[in-house]
Amino acid sequence: DYHGSTGLACFGISAIDLALWDLVGKALGQPVWRVLGAHRDCVPAYAMVGWLNYDLDTLRSMSARAMEQGFRGVKIKVGAATLDEDVRRIEATRSAIGRHSLLMVDANQVFSVTEALRRGRVYEELGCYWFEEPLPADDVAGLAELAASLDVPIASGENNFGKRQFRELFTRRAVDIVQPDLRRAGGGTECLEIAAMADAFGVPYASHGGGAHVHFLAAMPNCLLMESGLLPPGSPVKLVDGCYPLPEGPGLSTH
Repeated sequence: DYHGSTGLACFGISAIDLALWDLVGKALGQPVWRVLGAHRDCVPAYAMVGWLNYDLDTLRSMSARAMEQGFRGVKIKVGAATLDEDVRRIEATRSAIGRHSLLMVDANQVFSVTEALRRGRVYEELGCYWFEEPLPADDVAGLAELAASLDVPIASGENNFGKRQFRELFTRRAVDIVQPDLRRAGGGTECLEIAAMADAFGVPYASHGGGAHVHFLAAMPNCLLMESGLLPPGSPVKLVDGCYPLPEGPGLSTH
């Protein structure tokens, strides 16, 4: 009560909530997605491949690997010292993934509204699928201004805590795509409620991170995409038509 339901308190709530869902699945001998009554048998996925410290050759190589593994697209970081550098990074990535694969850009909260508008217009022209965290997560007014001004969808939510913060994003039309993080948003229970609220506002849900999130995404009618890293060598997971298969292990198993 003294700390509220944000920040570190919400991390704790999330951990307990996920542990309880895992226990329910294991007690029933079923994966959690089946307990929830999934809407689908796999979840569309993309790979986060492009940190800002990667040079252009590394970007191209990582992006090509994502395509070989069957992902629907890739996400790279933007917010380099100059817009020209961002453009070169986007163009290098596009050269590796082709014209028809999805390419998302993520600024990790580094821009002002003015700079986000300037760069966002260029990202639009380059065919980016969404523009993620262009502003600090709590700048709801700024995000709403960007969402109203830019055609490229504004995505945010990984640094929001609890459904009440997400309610503000929806009521102020501050996001076109919402991206809760299981560890910060309040666990699976809260994320299901956030997804239902988003659906009422016509906002698709794309997870921040994958792992256990796949179980809850499978039960969301407005699930858009799951974030993933590249699959490690020898991974038992095989993507099919750009989708991550639902795990069959009990509880919150990921394969």
